[in-house]
Amino acid sequence: MRGAARLAAPSLHRGGRAHGDGGARQHLASARRSAPRRVRPRDRHRLAHRRGPAVSARRRVRGGVLTGYAVGVACALFPNQLPRTVLTQIAVCLILGGLGALAGWAVVRRRTPSDGGGRAALYLLPVALVGWLLWQNHLRSAAGVDPLGPLSFAALVCAVTAAPFAAAALRPVRARAAAAAVAGVAVLGGIAWPATATPAETAAYAERFAGIESSAPGVRAYASLGDGDSPAARAAVAVDRLVAAGGLSRRAVVVAVPTGSGWVDPHFVRGVEEALHGDSAIVAVQYTEMPSWQSFVLHRDAAAASTAALIDELHRRAPSTPLRVYGQSLGTVGVLAAQRRAAELHAPVAATLQVGTPAGVPVTGPAQLNASDPVGIWSSRLLVTPPARAASGSGRATPRPPWLPVLSFVQATVDLLGATAPPPGLGHRYDERQGSALVADLVAQESLPTAA
Repeated sequence: MRGAARLAAPSLHRGGRAHGDGGARQHLASARRSAPRRVRPRDRHRLAHRRGPAVSARRRVRGGVLTGYAVGVACALFPNQLPRTVLTQIAVCLILGGLGALAGWAVVRRRTPSDGGGRAALYLLPVALVGWLLWQNHLRSAAGVDPLGPLSFAALVCAVTAAPFAAAALRPVRARAAAAAVAGVAVLGGIAWPATATPAETAAYAERFAGIESSAPGVRAYASLGDGDSPAARAAVAVDRLVAAGGLSRRAVVVAVPTGSGWVDPHFVRGVEEALHGDSAIVAVQYTEMPSWQSFVLHRDAAAASTAALIDELHRRAPSTPLRVYGQSLGTVGVLAAQRRAAELHAPVAATLQVGTPAGVPVTGPAQLNASDPVGIWSSRLLVTPPARAASGSGRATPRPPWLPVLSFVQATVDLLGATAPPPGLGHRYDERQGSALVADLVAQESLPTAA
């Protein structure tokens, strides 16, 4: 028994030691797997070369996008003509910032940008923000508008700063930059291209013209698009209504060329009627149903044809009656047509007035243009040359922003979308003094002493 025990003991001892050695080896292998691998010096360069280009490329793309965004926002903060709300400015910053980010992405795809340029662009952003605030408050002071407060400026800074971080949730970089650009174009397109008027809305222009409030209303005659199939037919209807109301016997017979939509400025109507104590007659004929800028591009000749037809009809009915011709915005094209047609017919024209004349339309006589009216300077020439037309009339004397190629055109385009929002005297809005200016000679005659 003892011998058997002696024989078994070595066996148990060898088995136990073998089992213990196996557990130790497993524990050591597990520890090696969980411990960080030590890279041999000769392998470090190879691994860095393998991972470095990918990391560097991502950083370049990110830096290029942020640089482009900063440059785009700085362009959006360039001085403009009209006082601008913070919400409008945020929208402009995000649109141009998105386009800048897209351009930055395209640049880094083709070449490696310099680090100095990226830092300079980021330093430019706070300077542009402060400069925008100073310019806006200077502009608002001259325009008689309340200055922007700290909360409004803080909202702009937060929106501009937070936008890149919010956009980072979108992948890839090209998608988020393109999405911002497309969204911006869609917003601008929705604002800038309203639908044309319906027949009911077209008829409403005649009712609005007749319903303009005045302390001394005179004779008013209006023909809408539904009153005839041609300019001559509508002109005949308008003159019939003028004659029926006794308009040709009034002291002043005024041809008011509407804007592209058929609108006649109520401030002008009141200015004429109140200056002459109601001894006036105003006749107008609608020629399109689009906003003026669309008509200016698509149907510019319609204003000229309609006004020439009206001059023909008035000359046929009352060849010796002196006419006064007024036009605002696209209506100024009609003033030029009236002058040409009256000269051909040798018809008497007592006075003319062009108000808010679009850039590219000649000014041939008395005119009014607000210093802050973008309609008077907006054209493709503004891309490469500074505006040449100076302000005239009684509008507020607001400062003119500096000119830079392309940027001034972009800012004028944004101002154009809100040009009719300010009160009269700012933007594309004019007060009653435009009406009194057209009949100023008649008003002056009233103040002359009568012969004994």
